Amino acid sequence: MGDIGPGGACVRSFGELELAVMDLAWASPCPLHPGEVQQRLRPAHPVAYTTVLTVMSRLHAKGWLARKKEGRGYGYWPTTSRAEYAAGLMSQALAIGGNDSATLAQFARRLSSARRTAGAA
Repeated sequence: MGDIGPGGACVRSFGELELAVMDLAWASPCPLHPGEVQQRLRPAHPVAYTTVLTVMSRLHAKGWLARKKEGRGYGYWPTTSRAEYAAGLMSQALAIGGNDSATLAQFARRLSSARRTAGAA
């Protein structure tokens, strides 16, 4: 059930810090080092270097980040695009819904309602 992510498991949503790291990786035109990520996460996510290193290592082990040895450390980059990740989540949601047409229709109604509400604000 659901699409298989780069790590060979079902696609799941990222935790808050994982998503913050992936956001930076998706936005970067070149590989990122854990120290750079730590600096860019501040002040929204004041975390230790070792925490960032652990998160990036785990994302690599799960297949979401690739890495290459650069000096004494590694440079990391995403293995899939943000759109590919979102499509995997959407595929799983459709599978859970059981009826693609009904699920998509409900999604469209909610999306239209949210956009109307946002436009009124």
